[in-house]
Amino acid sequence: MFNIFSWQHILILVVIALVVVGPKDLPRLMQMAAQWVRKGRGMAASVRRNFEDMTGTAELNGLRAEMTALKRKHPLSSLEAGISGDRPPRG
Repeated sequence: MFNIFSWQHILILVVIALVVVGPKDLPRLMQMAAQWVRKGRGMAASVRRNFEDMTGTAELNGLRAEMTALKRKHPLSSLEAGISGDRPPRG
């Protein structure tokens, strides 16, 4: 999504982490970092889903209001009466 780090930056960070943390604890540190990334991505996906739900609800409310306004302007009952009167009787 955001390309903040290049491969050189990542390599430098790994080397620094290897020196500071040590080779023994580095896998555990990487596992913790992966868990944090997973949690962050999960939170971002949740926020995105909630935002899309709110947006979809707002769009549906707008469409409902539009339909109500159209029904008030042009009632469908008169249209249905006109159509049913033009049909030949079944039989």
